[in-house]
This record gives sequence, C-alpha cells and structure tokens, in this order.
Amino acid sequence: MKHDIVTVSFVPLITLNKDQHSDLYTLSQKVFSGLDLSQSTIKDYKYRIGQFLDYVNSSGFNHNTLLNYKRQLIKCDFSVSTKNKYFISAKIFLRELYRLDYLEKDITINVKGFKQNHQHKKDGLSDDDISILQNHCKTLQPTPENLRLKAIISLFLFQGLRQIEVCRLDIKDIDLKNKCAFVHGKGRDDKELIWLHPFTVKAVKEYLKCTRFKDGALFRSNSNFCRNHRLTTKSIRTIIKGLLNDLGIDGTTHGFRHFFTTRLIKSYKGELLTVSKYTRHRSIQMLEVYNDEVIRQEDLPRFYGVFNELKF
Repeated sequence: MKHDIVTVSFVPLITLNKDQHSDLYTLSQKVFSGLDLSQSTIKDYKYRIGQFLDYVNSSGFNHNTLLNYKRQLIKCDFSVSTKNKYFISAKIFLRELYRLDYLEKDITINVKGFKQNHQHKKDGLSDDDISILQNHCKTLQPTPENLRLKAIISLFLFQGLRQIEVCRLDIKDIDLKNKCAFVHGKGRDDKELIWLHPFTVKAVKEYLKCTRFKDGALFRSNSNFCRNHRLTTKSIRTIIKGLLNDLGIDGTTHGFRHFFTTRLIKSYKGELLTVSKYTRHRSIQMLEVYNDEVIRQEDLPRFYGVFNELKF
C-alpha cells in the first residue's frame, strides 16, 4: 500500500504546489529523524536537503531527477566535497522514500556521486608555524581566556584531537592524576581512552585551577549571550582562526591534526599501525595518504637534483 503524502508520477514531469512542497519538506525531516545516524549527521542532511527540494519544486520530478540534480550541482561554485554532501542528502532521502513505499521505483540506482581526490588539498601547520605559535603562547598572561586557549591548543597539538572531540569533553572525562582522558570520537558511540602528553596535563591543570570548574563542559563560552555554555565547533574554529590570522599563519584547526599525524609518521618511520593507536584513524588507508606525502617531501631533493645540470 503506497502512502498518500507525496504523489509522484515518473512521466510526465509534475510541478509541486506550495502545499505539496511543504509536505515534502516535512516528510524529509521525518525521514532523516528516523535514520540510525549521529545527530550531527542527521542535522546536516536536514539542512542540505532544502536545496534538492527547491530543485524539485522548480523542475518537477521524474525518473531522472537525481541525475539532473547532480548535473545542476556540477555548475555550482562548491568544492567537490560540498557537492557530494548535497548530493548524498538527496540520494539518501530518495532511497528512504522508496524503502518506505512513498516511491514505486528506486531512482537512485546507477547515479554515482562526485569523484574526489583523497590526497590532502592543503598541508597542515609547519614546524615554523608551530614555533611562532609556541613563542606567542609563552607571552600570554595567565587569564582564564588565555589559559583556555593554551589548553585547547595543547589538545590539538599534542593529542591530535578533532574539533568535535574537544567540544564534547567534560571535566569528568579528564583524569589528570593518571594522565588520561576519555574522548567521544568522530562517528563513535562510546568514548575512547587516550593518554595525555605531560604538556597537555600541565595546560589543562592550570586552566582548571584558574576557572575552578568542577563539573560539566570542559570548555565554556565567555560571551555575554551564552556565558558558561559549552563551546561549539564554530566557536573554537573562530578562536583558532583568529589567532592564526593575527600571527600571519595560513592554517585551520585541522592543520594541527595534520601536523600531529605527520610528526608521528616521521618519528615512527612509517609504522602506521602503531601511529593509528594515537591518531585513532579507523582506516590505515588515510594514514597511507599521510605517509605518501612524507615520502614525497623527503624525495623532492633527489627529484630536483635530476635537472640541476639543465639551464633554462
């Protein structure tokens, strides 16, 4: 028995009126809410599906709708990664409509996403960048805001944590006595044990001593509008980006993780399995990308030397 919420005809095209478009939007929110995914992923799908629904509203719906939507995305001034995110939200929505009997056919079959280059598009922070950052941090006065900044940087630099992992940290997750912490990792349901570098322990200890926080979120906002609320990924990104810009460093929060991983690979001489225990990559394949970059950089002098005798 097919549902009556959305009536779809594969031939000819149909144009949804405002009420039908509203129903489709409501249905999309319901469909995504029923997926067994993290709340952040569901939120992202709900946000991105709006563009697809606008496309359906203006262009109608038939068996080539997803393919035509992909062709429209090609023309958009987005990165390939962003195009894929919009495409995937539409594809998952249509698959769910078919699975839930809202559609008679699965129109997503054989419609592929955008091909991405899995090599890193941007290098991480360099040794010089880190030196500039270290020298700057040494000059900071021990205010609550500065100590918070140093603690956040320590977790990025010495632990290789992701933004979301830093945001999710609670005070109860930190065991300074045993130099460890429990991190709610990306795409994980449970928390993972990590061992804290002594520099991280020192930075977090000084921060907590100053703020006197006993429980709740480890990092909190100083803003008048959301004082003492948990810092968001956007807030941390803004704080770090502002600092790097002030220091003349071209980088992002992820640049710390890139630096952390690359440094480990160089030190452990390509022992990727050992490195993965610290970086917590689920797949060795991603570490192989880092390793290839390290090898390529180390080989560049020999490559340049091949052409040294040529004059141009």
